[in-house]
Amino acid sequence: MDYRSEPLMRYLDDASAARPTPGGGSVAAVAAALASTMASMAAGFTLGKEKFKAVEPDIQAAIARLADLRGSLLDMAHEDMAAYEAVMAAYRLPKNTDAEKAARAEAVRRATKASLGLVLRVLAAARDVAEASRRLADIANPNLLSDVGVAAELALGAARAARINAAVNLSGYSDAADASAACLAADAAVAETERLAGETRGIVVKHLGR
Repeated sequence: MDYRSEPLMRYLDDASAARPTPGGGSVAAVAAALASTMASMAAGFTLGKEKFKAVEPDIQAAIARLADLRGSLLDMAHEDMAAYEAVMAAYRLPKNTDAEKAARAEAVRRATKASLGLVLRVLAAARDVAEASRRLADIANPNLLSDVGVAAELALGAARAARINAAVNLSGYSDAADASAACLAADAAVAETERLAGETRGIVVKHLGR
């Protein structure tokens, strides 16, 4: 199912159903994509206004970057479903002989590594959305600051959700060195997203006065 050409309700219904996919990794990617929409809207209401002429190149760059991130995140939402299915297929491989057990273990390792890599990409993209939102908090039309705040909070939620999915992958991963590196990368991405979202939140709260 390619949800990119389906009504949103179809995705929501399928994600809420008792079925394996779309699951948490896919939903984290969609949440980050939704975050990008609010940041883009704030940038769009800033673009072309004489009052913000000095920052127009930055606004245009933000709009382009957020559009790229949104497309990538929606692709990742679908890739996550395929990655999950690949992991499950690896676990279903026969394990009756030593050779089969070895082949199965290697297939599980490869599929888990690919799934983990995808989660780290979602984390990086969520961080990038938060980074764009943080910049917009300084330069976007102040009337849209609440939407910038929503973007930052959604990006942070997506990053934290993706980190949970990273933990799921890491729990069954046999490559200790790779797992350690992935854990460090995931934690660093979440920490940076938390910092960016926190700064954005402070600007938005100060502007709103409550």
